[in-house]
Amino acid sequence: MEFKCDEHLKCTLKCAFDITCFDMEVYTTLLKKSPATVEDLAEILGKDKSTVYKSLQKLLEKGLLERDYRILRSGGYRYLYKPIPFKEFKAKMMKAMEQWANSLTEFIKVAESFEKEEVEKLITLK
Repeated sequence: MEFKCDEHLKCTLKCAFDITCFDMEVYTTLLKKSPATVEDLAEILGKDKSTVYKSLQKLLEKGLLERDYRILRSGGYRYLYKPIPFKEFKAKMMKAMEQWANSLTEFIKVAESFEKEEVEKLITLK
């Protein structure tokens, strides 16, 4: 089977999981460098730690990441983030894609009653 839209998979997953482009960037960065701290990711991505932390929290809420901690010699601890195992990700992805496709199908059914101008407005986002 040929997959014709692989360059858009990231965008499709973003829509299906209801996350931002930056959230996807954090996730894909963790796929390459894991486990990582907030500080590691902020440096790699060139963003403020608070911005990265918010994204990590959202990805944790969506169940796409795991968080562990490391005890520091100087006292305290630091959180480490990593993607969930691929088998779990695959199951979550399939469920999210099905739900997204179903909501899109429902929207299209409702859109059938729209006037041409309403559809044009939705498509062009004006």
